[in-house]
Amino acid sequence: MAQAHSLRQRLRLLGDYLLTCRSGACKKLHTRMGQRTYLLESSHLYSVLDLRQIAEGQYAAFLNSLVQHASNHVLNCDLCTQRGFICQICHSNDILFPFQFNSTTRCKDCKAVFHLSCKSAKNACPRCQRMKKYLERDLQD
Repeated sequence: MAQAHSLRQRLRLLGDYLLTCRSGACKKLHTRMGQRTYLLESSHLYSVLDLRQIAEGQYAAFLNSLVQHASNHVLNCDLCTQRGFICQICHSNDILFPFQFNSTTRCKDCKAVFHLSCKSAKNACPRCQRMKKYLERDLQD
């Protein structure tokens, strides 16, 4: 169930990109999903069919195929990659996405994305620090 939930979270994050992409990739993914369009909108909603497939061990493979298809699109689409993130700690040219759970982490407050290796729990988020500094400056004016 934990694996299914993690895949559902990734699929929902991918949905944020696909639902706004003008390429038509979302329609292709909807075709693969059938009636399960809720998969892109919520990671907490499960149908009876989902639960049955989890019990039968088929659900993870189904979700993996959807995540793979959606990831391939986002990582190779000019429109979607423009919505990616740059690590504000190391400033490398890598384009980061919040659905890359194995290599990225996300600020809980501002939702910025960083390399896992760059952002440790003790490091403050540079974007949050900047926004706090701007807010303090604006309050002084």
